[in-house]
Amino acid sequence: MGKIRAVIFTSPMGHDVVRVKNQVKDWLEETEQFEVLEAGWYHGAPMSVDEFMAKDELVNQTDLFFLNCPDDPFTTEKSRIALEQAVGNGAGFLGFHGIQPSCRNWPEIEKMVGLLWRETATHGDYDWFDVTPETPDHPIMRGIKPFRTKEEVYCGLTNVHHVPLQVLASAHSPKERLSRHGHPGTGNEEPILTLGSYGKGITVNFLLGHVWPFYTGHGLLENTMLSFKPAEVRQMLVRSCLWAAGSRLN
Repeated sequence: MGKIRAVIFTSPMGHDVVRVKNQVKDWLEETEQFEVLEAGWYHGAPMSVDEFMAKDELVNQTDLFFLNCPDDPFTTEKSRIALEQAVGNGAGFLGFHGIQPSCRNWPEIEKMVGLLWRETATHGDYDWFDVTPETPDHPIMRGIKPFRTKEEVYCGLTNVHHVPLQVLASAHSPKERLSRHGHPGTGNEEPILTLGSYGKGITVNFLLGHVWPFYTGHGLLENTMLSFKPAEVRQMLVRSCLWAAGSRLN
């Protein structure tokens, strides 16, 4: 059996998306199960998202579309339809941290992402949060115990299109944890990893992985790769990619 073909689409959306892309690519390639392609708007990108989606031979051979970008790089109707058809026909889709506030003008990709940043959404400063497996028997979460990570946790996201979702993991949002806008935490367990579907395709919403290009004065060390440090984050992300691409995990 050949390697899983994944493409990482990377374009600016505030976060340090190139550092994130490099780390994700390294993790996937280190499994020796993935062949990783790249496209997007960044220095050194081999092609744009539109150029990739216009090449039927690339789209048809892609097992996983990893979106480390907003929906803006899909500038043509053809690009959008090509993604809808590819995922609808069984390719996997993963929306990474930062995409949730960035999809607002394309209902079909909103359905793939699932939980989106709308009027009720907020987040606390980059800080320590406790992550809890909500579906510990799922193959993605098997063996993962509760852990702590330094992160920016989105709160109060909205399932705009009421798509069926399975929450695999959540992070507690303490009420005393004020956001940079002065809003209190929710006191709830906020989803940080969900599974859904779009046609025949498996969709993943992965909400961990905050990396900012510079220190903003709100979350100490948010311009580092500290959110990628826990072994559990790597395990959850790699397994999510495998699962979305159709691999049945041991």
